[in-house]
Parts: sequence; C-alpha cells; structure tokens
Amino acid sequence: MAILLGLLLLASRPASAQRYGQYATDTTQVFSYVDQLPTLPGGGDQVALVKAIQKQLQLPAEVRESRVEGRVFVRVIVGVSGVGRKATVVQSLSPACDAAALAAVRRMPRLLPGIYQGQPVAVMLTLPVIFLSPRHVYAANEVARPARFPGGDAALETWLLQHKIIPAEVKQRDLQGRVTLRFVVKADGRVGATEVINSLCPGCDDEALRLVRSFPSWEQALGYDDQPVAQYQVLHVWFRPGPPPAGLAPPVPESQVYSGAEQMPNLPNGSSDAQLQAAIQERIHYPEHVVSGDTQVSFVVEPDGRVTRPVLLNSLGIATDEAILDAVLRLPRFEPGRQRRQVVAVRLKVPVSIEIR
Repeated sequence: MAILLGLLLLASRPASAQRYGQYATDTTQVFSYVDQLPTLPGGGDQVALVKAIQKQLQLPAEVRESRVEGRVFVRVIVGVSGVGRKATVVQSLSPACDAAALAAVRRMPRLLPGIYQGQPVAVMLTLPVIFLSPRHVYAANEVARPARFPGGDAALETWLLQHKIIPAEVKQRDLQGRVTLRFVVKADGRVGATEVINSLCPGCDDEALRLVRSFPSWEQALGYDDQPVAQYQVLHVWFRPGPPPAGLAPPVPESQVYSGAEQMPNLPNGSSDAQLQAAIQERIHYPEHVVSGDTQVSFVVEPDGRVTRPVLLNSLGIATDEAILDAVLRLPRFEPGRQRRQVVAVRLKVPVSIEIR
C-alpha cells in the first residue's frame, strides 16, 4: 500500500503548476502538481480510487490461468468536469492486460476534479492496475486489509501462551529461541499450507506447526477490489525453558561454565575420549536414513553431574544429529568437575564417528 500511495501522490505535492499542452476544453491546461487530487464523489483517498478501478477490471484468460501476473500503469487526464480522458499505458504487462487496464480506467466513475489555488483544474494521474490470478496468495503489502487473528495481535499472543506446550528437549538442552513459520490464511479465514522457515529443534518445530494448524478462523484479508483473498502470514513462536522441577537446580549460566578444570568430570567407568565416545554410541538410536561421517559433540556437565546443552560442532544431517544429541542427553550422571575443591559446571567436547557399512 505504501508503494501504491507513493506512486499516486506524485501528483499532489504543492508546487508551481506545470502546464502539459493543449487538449479539449475540459483539459485546456493540464497540471501534474495540485493542491488536491481528483477523488471519488463519495470521498475517500487515492487508494479508494484504485479500488474503484479494480472493481471494473475484467481479468484476461492468461491471468485467470496464472500464466501472467503483475501491474499495468495507466496515465489518464482527469478533466475539469471530472471525466477521465486520454488514457494511455505507460508501463505494459501484456497486450491483453494492457487492454483490460485501459478498459477499467475508462469505466471509472466521474470524479470530483483536482483543485489548484481554489479552482478545479485538469490533472494528469498515473494509476496502477493490478493483475493477480484467483489462486494468487498475497503478501501483506499487496492487500488493502491484511488478514487478522480474531482480536488482533494481543489476542494472538495470549492464545499462544495459553495453548503452547514446551517440548521436553527445550528443558533438557536449555534451548532458547524461536521457530519461524509461514502459512496461508485462505480467503475464508481458515489456515492453509504451513511451513517452517527457521527451525529451533524438532520438538519445537512440531509444536509450532501444531499451534498454527489449530488456530481459529482469522478475519480475511481483502484485496483492492474489497473481496476476500488468500494471504501469507509469518509468525515467530518463542520457546525457552520453564523453571526446573522442585529440588533440581537450574543450569549454570554459560558465562560460569568452565572449559577445563583441575578435576574434570568422570563417568563411573572412566572418561577418556574413547570411553566417552563408546558411551554415546551405544545409546544412539539410529534413524532410518543415517549419514556416515565424523563430528564432535559438546555438552555441559552440571555441578550435580547431569548433562545439559549438547550441541554438534558440525552437522551430519538433521536425523543423525538428533540421534546423537538424544544419546548424549541419556548419558549417566557424571562425577562432576571440581575447581579449587568446589564442584563446577564444565563443558566437554567428544569426537563421534558414524560409520554405516
């Protein structure tokens, strides 16, 4: 809408009148800059004028069949009488669309003329005529009124808080972040196709998708012809761990985690790289499609010996990565690390090799 207004308002900046040649009596003097642009008889801004033209538009077959979409820009002179004259295409889309755009502009109602220094004058306007197929899914800047959750953004935030379930892996990994989704609000207000465009974790992605798919019907988006249209929406769903269960200390802040300590954490059967790697690999539940390769997993051993915050330093594919991280979280409790005889949180790094024969 901002682009649309910018194009239309080119003719409304107060400046000295510019004369554009001699036409019929109704358009003896044609101005490009006036104090007030021509408007519809019932009032309204320039977007209302574009809407009125869109309602007159008959889509060519190539647009209805989704073979052509875009805009045609038509220049028209609105005379002192308010009648549109001399319509010409100044930016073409296709011969059929150009003809349809000219026909729509010529069918617009008689307007209230433009005003310059208190007098009605002829004004040159450049108007966009928009061609989008009935199956087009609109972006937010392509609609006259965007789709809206019932009650608005505040109601949407409240609904998410009431219905969101924090996945276990958010707590286990001490994850904080967001899942970003794109989804379609159909012309009838129901939610359609939904996709994750920014992932946080599999459980988080699944929960975000569940939330969107269970939304109530939205208030529909309206196109420039004031008819309901399908529109893309982007939503961020935030996840962060809740408070730990009673009797369990929260994870130590990352700034207080040691990368090395006087006494490093140990498993009951030893904690050499080979022993740690063996302990991880025996706990891996391999997915159907496994990627072979070498990686390194990093995780924190908390002062109480439990494992938190595992991350892979390089990926072997989503399914394989998740299997490794799940295995790390199922390691037994460590004998915690110590620094100056005090138990501390320590981050360990362990090489992991996946070889499928």
